[in-house]
Amino acid sequence: MVTIVKSEWHSVERRYSAEIDEDILSEIYPNADEDEIKQMLADLESGELSVDTVIEDAGWDVDIDWDWLDEDDWWTDRKGGYDVTYEVLKNE
Repeated sequence: MVTIVKSEWHSVERRYSAEIDEDILSEIYPNADEDEIKQMLADLESGELSVDTVIEDAGWDVDIDWDWLDEDDWWTDRKGGYDVTYEVLKNE
């Protein structure tokens, strides 16, 4: 007897948006002065300051208001168009 495993690989994405402004940056970086906050916002816009860094620095301390960017139907997305792989489990 051989046991096989069937894997279905579904790729889904749910997108959210949030607005980062001077007030949010001031909450994240309470020790930064007004000029530093403005520079951070400019650096964020230009890509010199990583969004990942800002989100990580916010941590659990600052509430970022995320809204759904798209209405999606994950069930519909997963009805087809996915990869299927099979593997044989080795019997010991």
